[in-house]
Amino acid sequence: MPAIKRVFSMAPFTGKNSLPYGQGDVHDFMHAKVVVADDYIFTGSYNLSHSGEENAENVLEVEDASLADELTAFVDHIRVLYPAAPIP
Repeated sequence: MPAIKRVFSMAPFTGKNSLPYGQGDVHDFMHAKVVVADDYIFTGSYNLSHSGEENAENVLEVEDASLADELTAFVDHIRVLYPAAPIP
């Protein structure tokens, strides 16, 4: 927990509070997975966790500097629409 608290306090994480899933309820949760590292993009159904290693998931790795810049800008555009995430 100390490492998570430090990361959350030093980086501008934001978040959207979603309603829990329920039959007939509004489905207002977001689900987009992308990692941009330098000129590489990683995206797909793969969950970036240990549980993702045990499921039949897909991941796509793309090396494209222009697309990496575009996706970074997209994430930054969406991120500023939501309030700061609370420090756990």
